[in-house]
Amino acid sequence: MKKQTLFIIASTAILFTCFSCSPEQGEFVENSPTGKILGTVRVTNGSYDVANGDTTYYDYIGNNIEAELTKLTDKENKYNIVLYKVCFSNHMPVTIDMTIPAIDIDSHGNLSGDSIVPYAGILGEYPRYTIRNLTGKVVFDANGKAAALTLDMLCGKYQTGYQGLYKVE
Repeated sequence: MKKQTLFIIASTAILFTCFSCSPEQGEFVENSPTGKILGTVRVTNGSYDVANGDTTYYDYIGNNIEAELTKLTDKENKYNIVLYKVCFSNHMPVTIDMTIPAIDIDSHGNLSGDSIVPYAGILGEYPRYTIRNLTGKVVFDANGKAAALTLDMLCGKYQTGYQGLYKVE
């Protein structure tokens, strides 16, 4: 268990030093209310325990995760999705703000994307967790705010989903 803890701490330190800039995010639409959403992230086989040399995998569920959609002006029907203070495993030592850039959202609110490299603030890109087979749905209210968001994706090798409702501010 001590080796695993040291590995996690060392990995986190390497991430902080190796990634210092993020990819272009696109131009944001000013005064475009997309709203913040509060929901749950779930990761299939995202966590594990090691005891007596045996590894046990199980699902991870994170509650009260805030998400936000931001429309991009330079790319038609493209949005960034940010998951704030998210964690994907019980063994993840810190939370991150993960951005999934340039997701397609059609006029019916259907989300799609594939081979998207997410990033986390100053940590930069996470190619190891490239998003594949992203699907989902966003429902906008009459004022253009996101009322509900669901998404499913393969994040690296882990099936991951998010489901949330508009957060009243």
